[in-house]
Amino acid sequence: MQYLNKYISIVAAFIFVGIIKSSPLASQISFILAAVIVFGIIYIVSQKRAKTYNTLFSGSAVEIFFISTITLFMIEITGGPDSALYFLNYFLLFGLPLISTPFISLIFTASLMLFYIPDLVRDFNTDIILKLGSVLLLLPLSYFLSNELMKKQRENKKIKEEAESIQEAAEDLEANEDDINARAKLDQIIDSAQKLEDE
Repeated sequence: MQYLNKYISIVAAFIFVGIIKSSPLASQISFILAAVIVFGIIYIVSQKRAKTYNTLFSGSAVEIFFISTITLFMIEITGGPDSALYFLNYFLLFGLPLISTPFISLIFTASLMLFYIPDLVRDFNTDIILKLGSVLLLLPLSYFLSNELMKKQRENKKIKEEAESIQEAAEDLEANEDDINARAKLDQIIDSAQKLEDE
């Protein structure tokens, strides 16, 4: 469910920015960006005080919404697809999967394509096509890297669980010196340690 909320937050960010840029509020976009930044900072600071995590971002759906929205507004203010800040989309493409799942890179890319289609229809520009094409070219790399990271995290979690199991077995054996099954428990500890070393 938490991953679904993150996927929805990406789509919501694109929809929100798309509505603002195509409405009369487009002339006030810099003020809206400032307001979103202020609300984002307030939210992150309040969450950091309420929870005890050491990183700047927890990777929640609301944080993803704020980061995506702020980035998209900055790109729109500085020229949309022709912006010098367009490269920030690449940071989102590679950064978002690191705090979510590889699938979010697909959702981000699809949302980005749909977001810039109106600009492409209104003013056919090969630069827009090239920039969108570059995102499509980087998508497999982003997906692969985040997928490998998730595999590594699962392996590390498994190793940690095995290490804890070995530690518990050793402590249990140490506590019961007169245990007749000591040899079997020692064999179990040695097997678990060997398995952990092989992994």
